[in-house]
Amino acid sequence: MAGFTGFDRVLRRYGGIATRRELLAAGWTETEFWFALRYRNLDRIRQGWYAASDLPTDARAAWRAGGPLACVSALRHYGLLPDEEGAESVVGGTLHICLPAGGRVGRDAPEGLVVHWSTADRYSGTRQAVSPEVALRQARACARQAGLTR
Repeated sequence: MAGFTGFDRVLRRYGGIATRRELLAAGWTETEFWFALRYRNLDRIRQGWYAASDLPTDARAAWRAGGPLACVSALRHYGLLPDEEGAESVVGGTLHICLPAGGRVGRDAPEGLVVHWSTADRYSGTRQAVSPEVALRQARACARQAGLTR
């Protein structure tokens, strides 16, 4: 492939986040991959995972922690929950991610990270966030657990 714009095309196909294997399978050579990393045309967000330069900050933070946004973090990502003090009080403003059974939390996970463990939920949406329906169900469960609802 000529130039680095091909990385963005492949990354977009995967929702802005792709594995090294997926990028190489798309036709990139190890040398092109190295140059793209060296000249910051490609962003490594965790071991084996790479992001488009315009990946939203919240999704980037979630993947550094281990997986896609979940619960209230996903609802905020979709614009379904305001990023206001009232919304923050539901979960204390922490990052929520979803990991499949057997998944691993990343080394760069922030303090107070909330992990929703569910293989089905993990694959319900995009690589950036679980589906809005799943996020809403997760948020209800978190609110009940925190004693905010019955």
